[in-house]
Amino acid sequence: MASRLMELPEKSRWRESLFSWRALRRHSVWILAASATGAVAALFRYLDDWSVQFSHWLATVSPWIQPAMLFFGMILICQLRDRFFRGTDGTGIPQAIAALKIEDGPARDHVLSWRILMGKGLLLAIGLFAGMTIGREGPSVHAGACFMYLSNRWGNFQGWLVQRGLILAGGAAGIAAAFNTPIAGVVFALEEIGRSFEKKNAGTIVRTVLVACIVCMALFGDYLFYGKLETRLDQPIEWLVVPVLGVVFGLLGGLFAQSLLLTTRPYGRFYRRRPLLAAASLGAAMALLAIVSDGFSYGSGYPHAQAILMEGTEVPTWGFGAIALGNWIALLSGIPGGLFDPSLATGAALGQLTAPFLEFMDPQAVILLCMVSYFSGVVQSPITAFVILVEMTDARFMTLPLALASMLAFEASRLVCPTALYEGLAENFMSRLRPPENKDPPPT
Repeated sequence: MASRLMELPEKSRWRESLFSWRALRRHSVWILAASATGAVAALFRYLDDWSVQFSHWLATVSPWIQPAMLFFGMILICQLRDRFFRGTDGTGIPQAIAALKIEDGPARDHVLSWRILMGKGLLLAIGLFAGMTIGREGPSVHAGACFMYLSNRWGNFQGWLVQRGLILAGGAAGIAAAFNTPIAGVVFALEEIGRSFEKKNAGTIVRTVLVACIVCMALFGDYLFYGKLETRLDQPIEWLVVPVLGVVFGLLGGLFAQSLLLTTRPYGRFYRRRPLLAAASLGAAMALLAIVSDGFSYGSGYPHAQAILMEGTEVPTWGFGAIALGNWIALLSGIPGGLFDPSLATGAALGQLTAPFLEFMDPQAVILLCMVSYFSGVVQSPITAFVILVEMTDARFMTLPLALASMLAFEASRLVCPTALYEGLAENFMSRLRPPENKDPPPT
């Protein structure tokens, strides 16, 4: 396609690439795929909101129903995943990273298929309504990558777009639409999913993000994910605190990521031997955590983070541990669900614990710095971490402090977690796609 266009005169090239029937079809297919990404991200947000209301209603009926749903929900999701939706395991971001590393063919078609797309949404919905500690950004990324990649069946896009651009654009749109953070969506696609800046794909990524965000804005309005903050750092001593918070909470985030990477493969081997027992064990652990924490571990953590950051709501001193442990169990199990919301909520709870020791600082500033530091330590995507929090809160006066804390948290995290979490999970996922090596010599 590209070589044929280059052979045409310049005017004909413009007509062919913009105004021909083929071009109109490509543009229409692309817009539909980008719009579908935004619509699915909006659906996942509705599911998250409805699951919170459902959880509150269950608490009025009986305190024991939700723990039972966690236990049986974990088993149900794992059984459905294994029997009908193989390939839906994980947050979705490692799967998008893996898809970029796989050449066009059956393996990539398996990772980015209609069956995976439908299964991801169904299993995420079950997990949310069961009360599991999962976010929705990972499935949004996977769904966006699926929509954009599958659109090539009708759009007949250029080869370089099919190989990387469409997947990157879908992943970026998934993040952007999930949180109404278009800049962070673009940055995350380049920083974490693609791990490189690709000029020829940048335009497609930005346009896809804009379309997906416009769809969500049509449903929710142009909103801030947490709300508007006016906090800032005015005194030199406050700036001296920033590196300390970045290093300390970046290390904590790195320890979370490393502990997950160290246990994922052993658990996977145990699960392959005894799948029902493994799923029941994690379901029981999550149910016990919910009982011990009096339900604090339920859900994505977004309501907790917003209440702490915007309203100063007091949470239990062990609240950060309940959210972090609940998300750790969910990620270890491999059920569909993300870690953005739980990680940010964990950081917010840690910030609330830290703020009383820094009475000379605005508590909201401390909480923001702890959120960005812990989150950056977990995902090791420092630019995304501070950009997404600025977009979520419009805290433009905190841009430089958040950037400094995020960068230092990233460096500290690498000391304890040399392999980035999503990269490690993507490698684990790819190892399951590869056929096992036959170590025995072939028969003669």
